[in-house]
Amino acid sequence: MPELRPAEPADLPRIAALARWVWLDSYAAQGVSNSFAGYVEQAFSPDRLNGPMWVIEEGEFLLAWAQLDPQAEQGVELMRLYVAPRCRGRGLGARLLRRAREHDPRRPLWLSAWEGNEGALRFYRRKGASLLGETWFELDGQRHRNEVLGWEALQP
Repeated sequence: MPELRPAEPADLPRIAALARWVWLDSYAAQGVSNSFAGYVEQAFSPDRLNGPMWVIEEGEFLLAWAQLDPQAEQGVELMRLYVAPRCRGRGLGARLLRRAREHDPRRPLWLSAWEGNEGALRFYRRKGASLLGETWFELDGQRHRNEVLGWEALQP
């Protein structure tokens, strides 16, 4: 079974590569524009990846990654949960989501996901997420609607 463990500094180059791969696979259906290339280079630079993070790996291969922002005002934000495209359907996302929920069980967990990412939205709803509202992601002057989903705290 692939190992789930806390991310370490030595993992950052692989995390950055996985993040770029998954982000482009999810959002660059028409190809890689200059704005997409600039965004992934900046957003997934190893020096910008911080906060509580976990990885799932099998041998030398990184399969999945999750990152939290515990400083979020309303509970704990699941900033990213990325599974390599060829590894989806193996329960890796569910393992990372469970670990994220257990990180601070007295606080609710929430995330935002692009409305066009139907697979992710279906996954989170299957895992009990409720629709909390909406937010917008802006890239190169274009706004993209995101659904805000969340879970109650695990412990009162």
